[in-house]
Amino acid sequence: MTLVVRARAGQTLDQLEAGVPGLAATLDALSWRCSALGGSTSTLLVELVMHDALREPRDGTVPLGPTSNNPGHLLPLGRRDVGGTWGLTVAGRHTLVAGCSGAGKGSVLWGLVAGLAALVPSDTVRLWGIDLKHGVELRMGRALFAAVADTGPEALAVLTALLDVAEQRGQAMAGQVRAHTPRPGDPLHVLVIDELADLVAYADRETRMEAARLLARLLTKGRALGVVVAAFVQDPRKDVVTMRNLFTQRVALRLLSDQETAMVLGDGAARTAPAHRISPTAPGSAWVVDDEGNSDRVRADYWPDPVIRDLAARYPCRAPVLPTSPEPTREAAADEMSGEDGPRLHSVPTDEPTHRPRRPRSPRAPRAGAVAGATSVKRREA
Repeated sequence: MTLVVRARAGQTLDQLEAGVPGLAATLDALSWRCSALGGSTSTLLVELVMHDALREPRDGTVPLGPTSNNPGHLLPLGRRDVGGTWGLTVAGRHTLVAGCSGAGKGSVLWGLVAGLAALVPSDTVRLWGIDLKHGVELRMGRALFAAVADTGPEALAVLTALLDVAEQRGQAMAGQVRAHTPRPGDPLHVLVIDELADLVAYADRETRMEAARLLARLLTKGRALGVVVAAFVQDPRKDVVTMRNLFTQRVALRLLSDQETAMVLGDGAARTAPAHRISPTAPGSAWVVDDEGNSDRVRADYWPDPVIRDLAARYPCRAPVLPTSPEPTREAAADEMSGEDGPRLHSVPTDEPTHRPRRPRSPRAPRAGAVAGATSVKRREA
């Protein structure tokens, strides 16, 4: 249902918008969204969703070819509640997908991978993966990826390799072009991180500190250079995902509170995009907010294991990479020797002897009181 509401004298669009939730509740609408009609300052366009078009799940299917020769095109991931296809643009953007356990993060992950898969064999797109949960999720489609890291050192090696790509591209592009255009042999690099918190919050101290440093650098400099990140996380709090604001587009699956919804989608989103009210019986359902601030309720297609295997068999990566573990940084070496986390485990070799010989001590002079006492005793004896 679409309504056009015009402001009366003295009213503003903000005042009209504040009344939309009550209007939606009165008409028993499932969800609603509103925007200024044609950029008007006095007329509000209100869309009320009266029928749940996302109630039934839908399985994903292996694409028969590229959805577009340009990886920057919208990748189809599922459906919108107002009808039509829901898609995300990957090139030139870093994507954060947040949702509690069972919210359906895997549906968004494999939908994104499937949308890029047809461009993998030609090396127009190169997929990288980090999955510290023993690789359980990403190794289902391992053949699609140039590399999949399932340990801390392997994850650091992948991040270092991608930073090297960004560095080399930056030097080559300087003064020539400002944005990378993917082509065979010079691909769009997409890093998929399943459960970001395992990497930057829950790993051992050295791994999480180095991973946070490398990832922050990649998020800061990688977008224009054709190196982008798609990360998935259960806990979106700032003390877990410290670089949350470096992600340029976000998807909120089912979350646990209105505070978490605001953390992911921004201030005011708990009212316009209530991800904390998504039903547990509808995994893959999410709220997104577009570049213009409009909210949209969507549902990603579900990807069964056999379909993921078929996808990987049809579109294998022909440019596998074996990243080598990076050398420890000076900062990490200093931390290791500082003893902050326990006793030192390694000694530092020096040219000086470990134990220096002690100087011989000169005889200690007796205390003045002791001398006086000894003199008085001798006098009494005399």
